[in-house]
Amino acid sequence: MQEKTFFMIKPDGVKRGLEKEIFARIEKAKLDVVYTQTLLMTKEMTEQLYASHLGKDFYPGLIRFITSGPVIGCIVQGENAVAKLRELMGDTDPRRAAAGTMRGDLKDSEVVNADGIIKNLVHGSDTPESASRELSTFFQ
Repeated sequence: MQEKTFFMIKPDGVKRGLEKEIFARIEKAKLDVVYTQTLLMTKEMTEQLYASHLGKDFYPGLIRFITSGPVIGCIVQGENAVAKLRELMGDTDPRRAAAGTMRGDLKDSEVVNADGIIKNLVHGSDTPESASRELSTFFQ
């Protein structure tokens, strides 16, 4: 089934200049990056994007991390785009991410930042419903 999903390269990935490598992996998986936007997310926008984590211990540090530098938000589409992109990204903890995944292969040597937040390079919607909400949050 053709789907559109939200994908974001987080500040750590942008800072390290990993966009070309990440986009090449997406294209190799037969998904299309149809639109990108680079911006510095506001606190309000970040809180909206990560509303499902509100109240969790790591939430304040996550908000600080995502707003710490530019991100690249993307609309990605293709056959089963949500699931395919999630598989391509790998485990949310790069220390457990399999070889061949973005998080497994491209992880930073310093995986945890000063706030205790795991720097995991990328974000991708976990369901088609989340994709719809996240796309409208990012691309207002």
